[in-house]
Amino acid sequence: MRELLTPRLALVPWEQRFQEDLVRLSGDERVMRFIGSGLWSRDYALRRHESALEQWADRGFGMRAVIDRDGGAFLGPVSLGDAQASELAPPVLEIGWWVAPSAWGRGIATEAAAAVRDEAFTPLGASSLVACFHSANAASERIMAKLGMSFRDEVSDRYGRPARRYALTRAEWAALSSGRC
Repeated sequence: MRELLTPRLALVPWEQRFQEDLVRLSGDERVMRFIGSGLWSRDYALRRHESALEQWADRGFGMRAVIDRDGGAFLGPVSLGDAQASELAPPVLEIGWWVAPSAWGRGIATEAAAAVRDEAFTPLGASSLVACFHSANAASERIMAKLGMSFRDEVSDRYGRPARRYALTRAEWAALSSGRC
């Protein structure tokens, strides 16, 4: 899969060179405070890094490194993965993102997530896109709304913590993309 470009960002398929960036961000309390697992150990971060590499090899999509096109700084990951949502027709993909604190407040997550949202529907052919967040994470909820997603239900995250799920169907995305929403 190719690199995605936005006006300010390069979204690069996950590579070995991003290993230490993932370790660093997953050990930052500011970044991880809304992640159900809390801080990641180095070993766990390395396992997740390897899993991201495997997903690209197996599925041809997955985690991407968000790189600042002006200077080349690693700003965080944005990802797509398979998801289960019984009320939505398959295939359903889940989107997620983290942004380094040094880049907060600049619209980086929204810009990166919008590019990956579009990738989910074209060329990957998702029928729906979902995202989950913890209710205290108002910033993620705002980003989901900017992406055209809307609240669907209360769920448990992969760590068993309560979360809110937002979704966007292909039809909703098409209407949004054509300017009808």
